[in-house]
Amino acid sequence: MKLKSIFFAVFLTLISFSASAEIVNLNKANASTLQHYLKGVGEVRAKNIVKYRQQNKKFKSVEEIQQVDGIGEAIYKNIKSKLSLTKGVTVVPEKKKTKTKKVVKKKTKATSKKVSSKKAKKKSDKS
Repeated sequence: MKLKSIFFAVFLTLISFSASAEIVNLNKANASTLQHYLKGVGEVRAKNIVKYRQQNKKFKSVEEIQQVDGIGEAIYKNIKSKLSLTKGVTVVPEKKKTKTKKVVKKKTKATSKKVSSKKAKKKSDKS
């Protein structure tokens, strides 16, 4: 059991590392991509980056992102190594949809008797 826990922790670490290690194309990435890959960039900041880009054409330098409302020096320091003007991801990969099975519990004679005896007890208590 302990080995499974360790394996699971390593697996989660690798997944989070691979997601955060991606270079993001600052001039082409959509808001959901910016939000997904850049730590500290949530929905509002990501939308602000896209809005800034639409109003001012392409970013001329990575440092220019600090001109975006909500992107200060601290956030810039955290994300600058993940930004590029010409290469990198532009969309978040789609998640694979998995089918979920509906679990239906079948009544057994034992559970039916318990239910019916509880109903009978409630009826007798009301009387």
